[in-house]
Amino acid sequence: MAHDARFLWFREIVDPAPADRLLEIGPGSSDSLAVLAELLDTGFIVGIDRSATAVTRAAKRHAALIESGRVRVRQLALEELTREHAAELAPGGFDKILAVNVNVFWTRDPAAELAVLRESLAPGGALHLFYGYGEPGDRTSTAAATTPRNLIDHLTGAGFDVGTVSSGELLGVIATPR
Repeated sequence: MAHDARFLWFREIVDPAPADRLLEIGPGSSDSLAVLAELLDTGFIVGIDRSATAVTRAAKRHAALIESGRVRVRQLALEELTREHAAELAPGGFDKILAVNVNVFWTRDPAAELAVLRESLAPGGALHLFYGYGEPGDRTSTAAATTPRNLIDHLTGAGFDVGTVSSGELLGVIATPR
């Protein structure tokens, strides 16, 4: 099956190991869950989304992967995620958490959300925030893939060390707890 090149690039950056426990925030009904699940064996990916419609569509689209146990979907807004939810979804914590074009990270100070996500990571885990459209390596406009200074400030203020990666108009911010 051919996948969206963006999701393949995101997967390359996240680099899930076969036993990883992943959380994707706001996957909608996109192909991202399947792209990441392809590399999982005993691991799994949980997609949480605020939209009941998106969760229903994702459950239908990824039915075989859900049946295999590699994909799980839940209707849950990021703002509603608690440590208890995270512990229920992945006892021991998530190895990797990712979000693609989830505006809360780019438009305001998500201090409460970052605190819960930091606590939801397993030791050695990482938070991956991606933004952008288009093909990796493709520059179709003059918009540069630059990291907003306030996002870096919010992440460092929440106790993360921050690195960035970009390709074309795609930006990845990788945050690891200090």
